[in-house]
Amino acid sequence: MEERKDNEPQLRGLYRHVRISVRTLNIIILVLSALLVVCIVIGISRGGYQITFDTLGGTVVESQKHMYGELVEEPNPPTREGYVFDGWYRDEALTYPWNIGEDVVTESMTLYAGWKEK
Repeated sequence: MEERKDNEPQLRGLYRHVRISVRTLNIIILVLSALLVVCIVIGISRGGYQITFDTLGGTVVESQKHMYGELVEEPNPPTREGYVFDGWYRDEALTYPWNIGEDVVTESMTLYAGWKEK
């Protein structure tokens, strides 16, 4: 064990064997800060999940982009000759209805239009 001299501070702890200049540390901090800013900008610009609407033969409905936990905005209902719109579903087989007022976005997805014959 090393003897401590009263005039030598023991401040380096785990890094007492690391030899690096202050200038190098400043460069590392600047580079890491710049990378963090780039990651944040990319995250914000690409943020959210894409919600697409497959009308299964009806009129086109524009896709939407929402953040996790948000409600999907109710689009204008699509129309289709000879059918009445019956709501949105999570699957193409139309077995799992999507409740616009309650269900929240957790991932990118496609909602499918349900139809009933007139």
